[in-house]
Amino acid sequence: MSTPVKDTSVDLRSPRWDQATLVGRLKHFMAITDPSLLLKSEKELEEAVHVVEAYRRGEELEDYSEEQLWAAKHLVDSAIHPDTGEKMWWLGRMSCQVPAGMLITGAMLAWYRTFAAVLFWQWVNQSFNAVVNYTNRNAKSTITDRQVAAAYTSATAGATAMALSFRRFTKVSIAFFTPCV
Repeated sequence: MSTPVKDTSVDLRSPRWDQATLVGRLKHFMAITDPSLLLKSEKELEEAVHVVEAYRRGEELEDYSEEQLWAAKHLVDSAIHPDTGEKMWWLGRMSCQVPAGMLITGAMLAWYRTFAAVLFWQWVNQSFNAVVNYTNRNAKSTITDRQVAAAYTSATAGATAMALSFRRFTKVSIAFFTPCV
């Protein structure tokens, strides 16, 4: 039987698990980055926000167990920006990082044979990384649009240049080492 939240003292200002231990940090990270959180509806997110805010105001939540309260907190932490309080775009959430990153990595591995394909998929990968980084940024520190554009351009250009250089290097090295095998 689950314990009603009114009978417990849950500190929602701190993570559920001890962050001084590796296992605690791993559990916290896995709870916040769970890809199934992307499948939650707008209504479920709004309810989770309401529940967490009500609990923080000291209201008793008789219909919620401690486990349900933590599930609501993890959904809020995964979808609502901690600095701005705004809902984050789904593609930029950390819970989207693994599934989207796997798809992009798979595409990069599948379509690498042409210059255009490498260029395109490196751009997609760096753009996705930029979206995730911007969405999860520290919104309290000021950063101009120009700084964001410069960071995006330099990261994309650097990654693309490295990928194309590595592609060229492997073609040359394979030709060089083939007679030795």
